[in-house]
Amino acid sequence: MTAQDELERLDALHQLEILDTPREERFDRVVRLAQRLFDVPMVAISLLDEGRQWHKANVGLGYRETPRTEAFCNRTIQSSGPFVVTDATQDPVYRDNPLVIDKPSVRFYAGQPLAAPGGQLVGTLCILDDKPRQVTTQELALLRDLADWVEKELAIDQELLRASEVQRRLLPRSAPAVPGYEVAGRCRPARQVGGDFFDWYAVGDQLQLVVCDVMGKGVAAAIIGASVRALLRGASRFNDVGEAMNRTAFTLEQDLLETSSFATLFCARLDPASHHVSYVDAGHGLNVVLEPSGSVRRLVSDGLPLGASFGEPLTVHHHALAPGDTLLSVSDGFLDFFPDLRSALRTAQDLRRQTRSVEELVAAMDAFVGSAQPPDDITVVAVHRSG
Repeated sequence: MTAQDELERLDALHQLEILDTPREERFDRVVRLAQRLFDVPMVAISLLDEGRQWHKANVGLGYRETPRTEAFCNRTIQSSGPFVVTDATQDPVYRDNPLVIDKPSVRFYAGQPLAAPGGQLVGTLCILDDKPRQVTTQELALLRDLADWVEKELAIDQELLRASEVQRRLLPRSAPAVPGYEVAGRCRPARQVGGDFFDWYAVGDQLQLVVCDVMGKGVAAAIIGASVRALLRGASRFNDVGEAMNRTAFTLEQDLLETSSFATLFCARLDPASHHVSYVDAGHGLNVVLEPSGSVRRLVSDGLPLGASFGEPLTVHHHALAPGDTLLSVSDGFLDFFPDLRSALRTAQDLRRQTRSVEELVAAMDAFVGSAQPPDDITVVAVHRSG
């Protein structure tokens, strides 16, 4: 392997973003199955970076990483085929290896290289025994089949990472400059991609704000979310907020029915000159105005979600923002951290009083959720009238 090959291999490995991630059942299942099929005490899915061998999954081994210089798998990734050591104590290369001399006292090793989606060999699926043994052609073929399974899981991860990057780029990159107003938003998917999104953009001299929550999580929800975003943007260009929402709902209705899905959607259009907000709530229901006095006013929500309205037109409602008012819209994933809606709204108002800007408010709400992966997608958008 040339130095350039190694650089490309390491780049492919790091692009998977899998190193040092927690154990996952989909990989643990493979090593458990391999242990039973080959009747060996030890199995590992190993990945090799610059200086170490790290196990994404293993069984029968009391460690998750070793120096790469000690790894049998370092030899396996040098070629596209399997690498076998039948008795390490009789092998001049491995008989003095710490993994042979000390625990786990490896005698037998058989490894099949694992390729990243681009073909670079990033790791191995290996079986090990503390007794010498032979391996048959049929067993090596079975090991290859199991390695194919692992490679498919790695490819899925790569596609999800790409989808996550696309979805991230579709979110607004910066807050719009609106005289007299502050605007902020965040979206945290429960998985690498999700069905929540928020959007804001100018429509003439007005600002349109959107918060959408597609039923479900993952890639399917993300595809539907992208469709909603594109259709609503197109419909909003030459129509008022009510007509834009109704055109979007009508266009998506059949597709949502065919996929047994639906989407809740809040779409508001703000006129900064008059401080007037025209909005449509299609089943979202989580839109409030936090007033400087401490009161919380919920906006009207009387529309059905997209995909569940069956042609019933959506109604436009109106609200005027007073100085100091903060319009806040969240997706229902935020409610998972509270016993009821009232508690969630009280927390939002408390956080508003403790923060100096809506950017700080949105960050505080995100921090309230914590660093753990949420059970559902979470989106928060806030608009504050400063004067």
